[in-house]
Amino acid sequence: MRYAIISDIHEDIVNLRFALSRIEKQKCDEIICLGDISGFSAPHYNYYTTRNASECLALIRNKCKILIAGNHDLHAARLTPKINPEYEYPKNWYSLDFYEKLQASNGYVWLYDNDELNPLYSHSDIAFLSTLPEIETIKTNEQNILLSHYAYPNITGSSKVFYNYWEDFEAHFNFMKEKNTGLSFIGHRHFSGLLIASKNKLIEKRFGVKYKCLNGDCILVPAITGKRNGNGFCIFDTQDNTVQAFHL
Repeated sequence: MRYAIISDIHEDIVNLRFALSRIEKQKCDEIICLGDISGFSAPHYNYYTTRNASECLALIRNKCKILIAGNHDLHAARLTPKINPEYEYPKNWYSLDFYEKLQASNGYVWLYDNDELNPLYSHSDIAFLSTLPEIETIKTNEQNILLSHYAYPNITGSSKVFYNYWEDFEAHFNFMKEKNTGLSFIGHRHFSGLLIASKNKLIEKRFGVKYKCLNGDCILVPAITGKRNGNGFCIFDTQDNTVQAFHL
């Protein structure tokens, strides 16, 4: 099986169409999306006139067999994370104003009210987003694979926490063992190429370089949105257990 894995579209319909056309030429068997279809941040993105969350969602629903919820997707659906052991959201979270949320969370979780534009989803779009899982497991002949938007305990990327050292991924490695998975794919970080949390080290692989996966690896994939020299997708080949990032 050849899996194309995409993540972090952020309403960028132009880049998404281009990525899917590139993926089609790679003759993949399935496409997996690790979330954040939604989330246009006005200070960070410059494609205001072409952004289209609803069209991105429709295209991904048509093309992707597996779709995971990211933090921006949860926000669009007015949901709080189910897997979030480090912060308990108030039950009335979405009735709080921005300053009440800021005070309640003490700045620990992402707040979107001040810089994120409304994705303009339809009611049916939001209903679909509400059904998305926070994790998914797929089985190959060799191993089980864990799919999520980010790494445990910040599995949906909803907390303002990034993992920059190998030791930061230890909780995720334990989570992988708990879920009986030998490989993990995550997104969220908008990394240029691949970032692999492997045995006692972090490994960076630039676009176009094939990496032979090891048991226990957690592989962070690039984002669809972003500059053309830093964004892309990856392809995981179960036959030779390799992964490679392709830039857009």
